[in-house]
Amino acid sequence: MKVLKTYSEKQYWLLASVLLNVVFSAAKLFWGWHFGSTVVTADGIHSISDVFGAFLIFMALRFAGRKTRRFPFGLNKLEDMAAILGGIAILFAVYQIIRSVFFIHGMKTPEHLLGTLIFILAIIILEVTFYFFEHKAALRLNSPGVKTDAVNWLGDIGTSILVLAGIIGYYFSIPYAQEVAVVIIVILILYSAYGILRDAVLTLLDASVDTETLRKARLIIRRFQEVTRTEKLFIRRSGSILIADIVLQVNEKNMHNAHLLIDKIEQSLHQEINNLDTVTIHYEPAHKSFSIIAMLLDETKQNIATSFRNTKWIKIRQINTDGVVLNEELIPNPISPAQNGKAIRLAAWLIKQQIDKVIFKPEDLEEDIKTLFSALGIEIIDLPPK
Repeated sequence: MKVLKTYSEKQYWLLASVLLNVVFSAAKLFWGWHFGSTVVTADGIHSISDVFGAFLIFMALRFAGRKTRRFPFGLNKLEDMAAILGGIAILFAVYQIIRSVFFIHGMKTPEHLLGTLIFILAIIILEVTFYFFEHKAALRLNSPGVKTDAVNWLGDIGTSILVLAGIIGYYFSIPYAQEVAVVIIVILILYSAYGILRDAVLTLLDASVDTETLRKARLIIRRFQEVTRTEKLFIRRSGSILIADIVLQVNEKNMHNAHLLIDKIEQSLHQEINNLDTVTIHYEPAHKSFSIIAMLLDETKQNIATSFRNTKWIKIRQINTDGVVLNEELIPNPISPAQNGKAIRLAAWLIKQQIDKVIFKPEDLEEDIKTLFSALGIEIIDLPPK
């Protein structure tokens, strides 16, 4: 529900941008045509290009969040594709501004200075207000599409300021004031366009997210003591959402407990990392540098017990990968003969010791205990090692 609400809010901002751009374009074209101002008319034509840009991004967002069997992660990258097209449109708009101001029309001032000043000032105030709130929403939603549209509004504000600066510069006879303003605004717009194109291309190439996000994910995982090693941690961006693929080594043989642990890790990642939509965690048992073998002995402390439930002594050995005995301990059976369910109690005790192999004569071992040992990867050996 949260993801759907986020997509609805993105669409709201893009639709509002399209409608507002249509209104401003029509107003500028009418004013420029009616009062004979070529600068205002050119500004209106520039705003029309933003109408198409905003509409393109809106259509991408409209379909981005839909998941199907063929697209299980949704069509989120449509937002990045639209951001690339929007970034190219921004570069084209910059080219048009430079071409118009420095090579073709120059800065022509309308005859009705005061009326045009008031009109353009009102447009600028409305554009700045909408840009402020949309840019704030783009950062909160972490949306490249909404961010691209906000930068488009920055370009509109820049061109409107150019019109205003040209009129004021003409009134006060300030040389080259409008040309300097053009250069400054063009640099700002080019820098913003570079950021948009860079982020969109990296997302389409499935590049990893920033180091800070990865570090935060690692710190969250490290809080769980059962995780002994993070084999793989890859988080990529798709549109405005994040998708994580993680492989962990877990010191937990019980499958139910391991699943519960993975669920807790996934929940923590979702809660603490913004816009994390899909988390896939694969886990495997922790690889120990040694194995633990339990030899079930009779009362002689030498012979292998012929009955699981009547085991008297247990010899526990730690053996490394080269077969060298690291530690050996002989202990009496901790399960009292007077207790009921001696077999299952002894099996539970062995599991708690993280035994890898059990050596004894398994003729009388219950099938349920065999199944349990097998599920936990505990090997049953009926002959002592040489």
